[in-house]
Amino acid sequence: MRRYVMCAGNSEPRLKLNFVGLAEIADLLGVSKQVVANWRSRKEDFPSPRQTLRSGPIWALDDIVAWAESEGIDVHLDTVAREENDDIARPAVIAAVMNMKGGVGKSTVSANVGWYAAVMRNLRVLLVDLDPQFNLSQYVLGAERYQKLLESGEPRIDALFPAPGFSPTPIRKLIRKVQEWDDGSCLHLVPASLELAWNMRLATERAHVLRDALENVRDDYDLILIDCAPTESILSTATYLASDWIVVPVKPEYLSAIGVPLLLKSLKAFGETHSNEKVPDVAGILFNDVRDRVEHNRARRFVRDQAELNDLPIFTHALSHSDSYPAGARQGKPIFWTDNARTVRKDELGEVGKEFLSRIGL
Repeated sequence: MRRYVMCAGNSEPRLKLNFVGLAEIADLLGVSKQVVANWRSRKEDFPSPRQTLRSGPIWALDDIVAWAESEGIDVHLDTVAREENDDIARPAVIAAVMNMKGGVGKSTVSANVGWYAAVMRNLRVLLVDLDPQFNLSQYVLGAERYQKLLESGEPRIDALFPAPGFSPTPIRKLIRKVQEWDDGSCLHLVPASLELAWNMRLATERAHVLRDALENVRDDYDLILIDCAPTESILSTATYLASDWIVVPVKPEYLSAIGVPLLLKSLKAFGETHSNEKVPDVAGILFNDVRDRVEHNRARRFVRDQAELNDLPIFTHALSHSDSYPAGARQGKPIFWTDNARTVRKDELGEVGKEFLSRIGL
């Protein structure tokens, strides 16, 4: 369902979602779902879904309205407006931040986009750290709070992949509340630790566990972001099974850039070995930690060539290098709450955050 949310510095309501499912189209046009299904199969000009999520296909509201008007079908926008006050929410979109090369800023992107979505867009956000190096966990919690988590012995994501003979820990017991607000928006985290690397050696047949766990909490969130390990392993298979979208951060350096074709090869192999599963779509390649250097410019050209060859989108906006990102990681803060961060860098994150959410249908 669509909901209006209030954004900082803006007194006007802004749409959180501009997409509709089959049932919403039926309500919007005053017909049954079967009629909509018949239109889809019999009318060649019926709009194509913008995306097919695990919860079903979704259409752009504007596409449906334009088509209905061209067919002379009455559009009941008041029906959609009434649903804006419903407590029922669409299941979360699940997006993975992934590259087959480490050191590209996956955790920086995941943490800051997650904070942006929760703070600036009033979304319910769950961050999932699926990297044994646990950089996202440290970034979001801050070094001191993360150390306390380790000392407490509280379970982390490795408990989803226990040794054979043991049952996975329910994911609700792994979720840590980072921050919550009165309007229901929140930032939660499933943290990781080095133990994940050990457990994965024993969990070769358990790639489905992550998908199954996230499905259990999908209705509790608007956005689930997975920060992935930079290697081909059962963790990448688990990510593909669970995700709707892949976002590929690339630091414009040669070694970082070669992670893109490796990721595409990995996705292709997944599709071939899991022919009954939907392969996640690549929402875009996001340039991160960009500097005005000859090497960076050359690497960007290489990535753009790869993207063109494989018909992959590239984000219009990028994140520049800033010392405020590691400073924020130490404090457990996004860049827009980090001391001495330049306004231009905060605004840059805002543009990337807006484009990121738009590309995955939020």
